[in-house]
Parts: sequence; structure tokens; C-alpha cells
Amino acid sequence: MTGFEPDTEVVSRLALPGHVIVHADGQWRRGWLIGREHEETGWIGLVQYEGDDGIERTERLPANRIALPEPDRPTE
Repeated sequence: MTGFEPDTEVVSRLALPGHVIVHADGQWRRGWLIGREHEETGWIGLVQYEGDDGIERTERLPANRIALPEPDRPTE
């Protein structure tokens, strides 16, 4: 997955739940933004994603580790 920029706008404005990609375990993964809060250090998103072990994880991540996925492109 390339061609995206993490942005606090995603966490602060995306309708919940919203499809996102999250940087977790050293790579970008598809997931869902299911909650958010603003702290002194900035926006934090509550996200769900599937780990390498196939188990769904729920974590709080800073906004710079959450981005919108690339638009799906139709295949020909």
C-alpha cells in the first residue's frame, strides 16, 4: 500500500466506523477506525485490525499511524 499520507483529519473527521489503514507491527494493515479522542498530544484513534496471527486486535494509535486506504481500482 503506497500513495497515502497519514493525517489528523482522518481521525478527527471520518465517520465512525470508517475503513482505514493502520501502521501496526511494522507494516500498514487494513482496519477500522471505531473511536477517537483528543488528548494534549493530539488525536488518538481506537482501531481494529487483524494481526499476523489472524486474531483481531483493538488498539489506541496516534493519528500519524492511521490513514485512508487507496481508492479501490476496478480491474479490467
